Amino acid sequence: MKSSLFRMKLAAVGIAITASGQAAAFDWDFYGKLELQGLYTENDLYRYADQGWQIESPFSRLGVKAKHSFHDELTLVSVFEYQVNGLDQANKADRYGMRNAYIGFAGKSWGELVFGKNDTRFKKSEGKIDLFNETLNDMAQLTPGQDRLENVVVYTSPSFAGFQMAATYQTGASDETAGGYDWTLSYGDAAFKTASYYVAYGQTHELNNLDAQRVLVHAKLTELAGGVVSGGLMYQHSEHQTRPLKGDALLAELSYDRNNFIYKLQWQKDDSKTRHSEEGKMWSAGLEYGYSKELAIYTMISQFDLQTQDDNSAALGVRYTF
Repeated sequence: MKSSLFRMKLAAVGIAITASGQAAAFDWDFYGKLELQGLYTENDLYRYADQGWQIESPFSRLGVKAKHSFHDELTLVSVFEYQVNGLDQANKADRYGMRNAYIGFAGKSWGELVFGKNDTRFKKSEGKIDLFNETLNDMAQLTPGQDRLENVVVYTSPSFAGFQMAATYQTGASDETAGGYDWTLSYGDAAFKTASYYVAYGQTHELNNLDAQRVLVHAKLTELAGGVVSGGLMYQHSEHQTRPLKGDALLAELSYDRNNFIYKLQWQKDDSKTRHSEEGKMWSAGLEYGYSKELAIYTMISQFDLQTQDDNSAALGVRYTF
């Protein structure tokens, strides 16, 4: 089933490219992330990792983006990504997997509408608040809603005076639960390029059997000794649709960016029991050195506490993006 879906989506991208005229008329480029990490976990409580020492390549990927503009209000866009899955027990049979793979149209005045496998807009509403995204200490370790789903229609509006809306709907053409949707509203810039703040609110209904509401704020706080201090807060209420589970999550983080070094500190709690069978808390701390725009070296540690169990982790890694 997965192999057939992979071939169908690849064929759809190829057909769209051919149908639009000469392939040379397309603007396209490859991009990706190569990451190698040495990781240790004391016990076996963390998701995405096994107990003990391990060498992994967390969510390394290769992708291609392509677009063809017919005019300002109609551009054909497509994305196809493939990744190295997490190397924990759950992924031993599937070391590689498809990430985002979609095709659609975009226009300057009306936004973008795409179909395929994609991150939900509820997931994307986190912006850059998760300092340990795509690592063992990702907020998804405890908090649900970080989903990438098949056969979803995703709409993203243009930015109007700093405001932007987005929504996801999952069609019935999927072996996953269909019919769910989400919507988000954000203000500012998650990357801090056009604004020094980012505020977002999102709701998801029955996407991956989850009902949830999320609000977050992330901002540059002050300049200190030639560096910049940033911080963020997030609150989320979650309810599972097929199990009697519900509860609240909180996340708080601080980072200090100075002279190519980024110091990171993050705290998280979640009592919904949707990701683990018990309420949990996690402290994470890290240090990253940007050798260049593309290359970074980092280290991180974390303490993970459930109600009756606990675990600790440490990691050293190198990441190259292009």
